[in-house]
Amino acid sequence: MVVLRYAPRIFPRLVGYRMARQGLIKNPPGPLILNFSVTNMCQSRCTTCNIWELYKKNPGKLKDELTIDEITNIFKSMDPIFLLNICGGEPYLRLDLPEICEAADKYVKPAVIHMPTNCLSVENTRKNARRILEKIKPTTQLTIKMSLDGVGEEHDKVRGIQGNFKKLLEVHDILIKLRQEYPNLYVDAGSTISNLNMDKLGEIHDYVSKNLKVDNYLNEIADTRAELFNTDLTADVPQDFRCVTRDLKITPNAQEYADATKEVMRYVRQDMKEKKLRPLSRVTQALRLVYYERTARSMLEARRIVPCYAARSNCHLNPWGDIWACNVQAFRHSMGNLRDFDYNFKKLWTSQQAQDVRKWVDAEHCHCPLVGQGFLDTLLNPIEMSKVLYNYIMA
Repeated sequence: MVVLRYAPRIFPRLVGYRMARQGLIKNPPGPLILNFSVTNMCQSRCTTCNIWELYKKNPGKLKDELTIDEITNIFKSMDPIFLLNICGGEPYLRLDLPEICEAADKYVKPAVIHMPTNCLSVENTRKNARRILEKIKPTTQLTIKMSLDGVGEEHDKVRGIQGNFKKLLEVHDILIKLRQEYPNLYVDAGSTISNLNMDKLGEIHDYVSKNLKVDNYLNEIADTRAELFNTDLTADVPQDFRCVTRDLKITPNAQEYADATKEVMRYVRQDMKEKKLRPLSRVTQALRLVYYERTARSMLEARRIVPCYAARSNCHLNPWGDIWACNVQAFRHSMGNLRDFDYNFKKLWTSQQAQDVRKWVDAEHCHCPLVGQGFLDTLLNPIEMSKVLYNYIMA
């Protein structure tokens, strides 16, 4: 199992994060999860996100995105990680995406490289998914998640592009065929739960179960994030990005989300019992069951249930070189820009600005439902981990 194989990398870091949060050591070890928005380019017109508007209203920012040489230098300065979560924008619009994955595989040595796709660049996906698999080690797991927010026209309505659902099915067939050649490829589908599709979750799940051959079907809440420019907190967003920042009012209220979570958890348990899941998929779903339950409770009670280790266990690299504690806070709590640190990640990671951000996180000002951070927060809590183990064995 991939988690056990990387245990020597994972568990000493977990101890280091706890020691750093308790003030027993000054600086935490490097992160286990690096979220990397490789570009803000996007052809979608999603009703839950304003990323796609940025380069239309401020095209000059596109030229500021990190180059492959800059990215490689950043990776060279980092310790190995466990998960590289590539996001965007639409990652496949970066034609050097295979080279980015190759550099990551060589220098930060992730056990898993994960990336979503809106499925609109069918030929780019066909060509570059294969190129990525050719460039990374066979032991590195690549998971590609197709964004699926409805069935048929409902999906197209949420994503803002007519014909998107048809292209999703094309990408699905391409990836399933590719998976036969590359056992390290996992094909996922994921829905963002918003006010636009909350009442369609059962329909989407049934469609996936009957028609798609994915390894995982995943859900997460459509939350307001400074990264997505879908919040009205413009004072916390740099001037360059205020032209696209506005609240889209897409997040379900706490009770609605709790009700939706119960439905999702029922589907997950059903799949874990009835389907022969691959090992990494079963671990993922066991973690998600704990995440769903805790997030629903956190939203209902409007408080954090377990300590947050953002800016320690995880961090987010944006397309222009900033390191954020997470993509929910994003610009509001930047740890610094790697261009100002000569692309030396460790120098930024141990800076005073990074320490100040960690102090803000420790004060528990927020209780966001960010899934990647939630996974590491689970690993760092013995009670939550006992629930994961129970789900893995019994669900």
